[in-house]
Amino acid sequence: MIEILANISNYLNSLDWAYILTFIVIAYGLNHYRSTNFFYEVFRLKIATRYRVLIIGIIYGVALFFLRGYQIKMIECLLQSFAFALVFHKLLLEKFLNKLFQTKPKE
Repeated sequence: MIEILANISNYLNSLDWAYILTFIVIAYGLNHYRSTNFFYEVFRLKIATRYRVLIIGIIYGVALFFLRGYQIKMIECLLQSFAFALVFHKLLLEKFLNKLFQTKPKE
């Protein structure tokens, strides 16, 4: 059991947490109602939220790869951080934020 926890701890420590947290904030902000309407007015394209998040994550990951001067071996870290951010955002934060900022009372 201790070995499993040590492996989980090593995995979590190997993730790029700066990327994860900033990606979640950027994706949350760009999926705001006004942003999606602006995107639709400019490009006349309506994209589902999950695809917008995917596109944002890929573009942001590529930008960070070049801005931070990562080497090829760091691509795996970025991809794992991207996958973790998607799951973390969808399963935990989105549920928590929806309950926290709920506009309609439950009936």
